[in-house]
Amino acid sequence: MTFLAPWAIGIAALAALGTVLLHLVAQQSPAAYLLPTARFIPDRRTLVSRVTTRPRDLLLLLLRVLVLLAAGAAFARPIFAPRRGATAHVVLLDRSELVADAGDAIARVRRFVQADASSIIVAFDTTATVLGAANLDSLSRAPLTRGVGSVSAALVAARRAGAGIARRADSVQLVLVSPIAASELDSATATARRTWPGALRVERLASRADSAVAWRVEGSVGVDDPLGPALARQQHPSARARTRLIRAPFSGADSIFARDGGTVVRWDSAASVRPTASGLSANGEVIVASLGRAELSLSGRAIAYWADGQPAAVEVALGTGCLREVGVALPAGGDLPLHPPFQRIVRTLLTPCGIREVQRPADSASVAQLSGATSASAVAKDLRDDSGAWSSLSRWLLAFALVLAIAELLMRLLSSRAKSKDLHLETP
Repeated sequence: MTFLAPWAIGIAALAALGTVLLHLVAQQSPAAYLLPTARFIPDRRTLVSRVTTRPRDLLLLLLRVLVLLAAGAAFARPIFAPRRGATAHVVLLDRSELVADAGDAIARVRRFVQADASSIIVAFDTTATVLGAANLDSLSRAPLTRGVGSVSAALVAARRAGAGIARRADSVQLVLVSPIAASELDSATATARRTWPGALRVERLASRADSAVAWRVEGSVGVDDPLGPALARQQHPSARARTRLIRAPFSGADSIFARDGGTVVRWDSAASVRPTASGLSANGEVIVASLGRAELSLSGRAIAYWADGQPAAVEVALGTGCLREVGVALPAGGDLPLHPPFQRIVRTLLTPCGIREVQRPADSASVAQLSGATSASAVAKDLRDDSGAWSSLSRWLLAFALVLAIAELLMRLLSSRAKSKDLHLETP
């Protein structure tokens, strides 16, 4: 057992010592002498103080000392120390569509996860979910999710979960089980990684084979169109996969086209919406530019987001194809259409349903930055947030101190009543 605030015990000990010293100062009536001038002395009792070698009211003194020591021990916040040498594990498991073999991922997790409270699984895709070791079997039967994983979200969830599991171990090992594609890393990954005070062990999985095929866009996309530069190399006249780009509301013909396996994208990129400085993200790409927000009429799965988390583009499955709506209005002028990140976002939003964009694996330098410069696991005390921690033992000690304080009050009242009665009997 350790104390998070041991100075509180020292203060309580000094207070208890002061209480004992005060009890050595006894108050008693002076000796009575028969003098002829006694009639001039006021008729009231006189008390004098003197130091004794043996304290009076030993039971009352014991209660007061116990109250102070119990309260001091409670405010010292005692916690039970974990087993010496115990190591906990926090495993980040990628559940996105980039994982080639889900069974291999589960098998690697089992090497670190133990069937007790010393292991935590953070299953992540675009978001992260903290699970216990008992959920591993059900997780192995669940299908992989659509979308690309976010390592940043997993690291943030791991840091929060590590503060709790660090109370049961001396050290915590962080493990990442993922293909680690470049799109799974973003500008927040390095910041989130620095919050973990130890090494990160990387178990790199095989990435799903690229299923990208040639596709083409149906619709008027001229040279002067803001979407034109991004689609210049996507025009394959013989490609079977097609995306129909429309500027007006969806029609019955569009629904029939989608049910037959096509993709219909409604994107009025030149909508008369006042542009403002906005951030836009899709498939791991992020841009900040003067963009306008057009109202979305569809309610479906979000595939692009504004900086405040609101959906900028949604997709609804229909038959073997889908309907997609993009609510991003582009500026009439400027060089935004020439920027590669913007062109990649355009291609993502116009890619036919069921076709994934090429996912590049993260380079070795990015993976090394994730692993960290040290190979040691995180020390538990560096993960714990004990600034406001109160253990159950502290609460019991406070309750015990309160009971003793009530007992001391009752005993003091009884002692005062008994002394007053004795003084009354001694008065002539």
